[in-house]
Amino acid sequence: MTQPLLSLRNVEKSFGTVRAVDGIDLDIQENEFFALLGASGSGKTTLLRMLAGFEIPTAGEIMLDGKDISNVQPNHRPVNLMFQSYALFPHMTIAQNIAYGLEMEKLPRPEINQRVEEMLGVIQLSHLAKRKPDQLSGGQRQRVALGRALVKRPRLLLLDEPLGALDKKLRGEMQLELKRIQDEFRITFIVVTHDQEEALVMADRIAILQDGQLLQCGSPHEIYEHPQNRFAADFIGVMNFLPVSKSGGALVALDGSTIMAGQNENLPSGEAVAAVRPERLHLGAADGDNSLSGKVSATAYHGLDLQLHLETPLSPTPIMVRLTADAAEGRPLAIGDDVTVGWAAKDTRIFAA
Repeated sequence: MTQPLLSLRNVEKSFGTVRAVDGIDLDIQENEFFALLGASGSGKTTLLRMLAGFEIPTAGEIMLDGKDISNVQPNHRPVNLMFQSYALFPHMTIAQNIAYGLEMEKLPRPEINQRVEEMLGVIQLSHLAKRKPDQLSGGQRQRVALGRALVKRPRLLLLDEPLGALDKKLRGEMQLELKRIQDEFRITFIVVTHDQEEALVMADRIAILQDGQLLQCGSPHEIYEHPQNRFAADFIGVMNFLPVSKSGGALVALDGSTIMAGQNENLPSGEAVAAVRPERLHLGAADGDNSLSGKVSATAYHGLDLQLHLETPLSPTPIMVRLTADAAEGRPLAIGDDVTVGWAAKDTRIFAA
């Protein structure tokens, strides 16, 4: 296996008695699109600032291309950071904004012009090169900031909540645009985000952080389909949790029924929770290893799907069921209707309570 581009070894960062980053070990590969995902206070931004050089680790090593850069000043690292605010110079044109970093390095003017022209093509803004930032849309300004960061050809590009200032529709478009640019430019991207959908769409791998610790790292499919603990299961997507207890090798729900799971050999002892995604539940108990009955307490129509909330004796909180538009069309449902849903044992995850 090739040497990772970036390696973190037992990296810690404390602010007084508060440990913001707590013993992170992580390898990030060349040309990888990597996401640091976590809620506010999870340590993701502090970790990003250490990679950029704005914070010095309290302990541990940050290795880039096999060299420890933990104490290297930001301007001496082959790393660039793109801020959420974009921080474009309002009095400069797009082309001048992109050229600024190269001019500070005192590169020859012909080389600057060539690299700026190339970058304008990559971000698809050649036709707007002479405009000022206030003449651009939010998505265009975001691309200019990205172009300014990439034109210096860093080994590593750090992005701090890069899409946070955009509306939902534009954010979705820019997620794919960032992937396209990263794939075309072949530079390692590390993005910090609290938006799970953003991480799932863009990243090759995702690291979930909680209270400064790394909970799980894997591909979007691994993170979503095979969460390793209850927090990861609850943080990524929507998950239903059914309280169960282990009795004689079986999982017993609150109403005394048995829950079948695909991982019975590794069940925790005592109290536990059975977890299943809303989209894994289907109307009717036929062809399902498990079933539950409940009463519809709320519905939410999303166009592509219909979300049901079911009151059921198996859980103190409503169970969510996500039906496709076709399934919802075939059976109109209203608040107060009695519904039975089923699901496969392989779609049940078990976590300690």
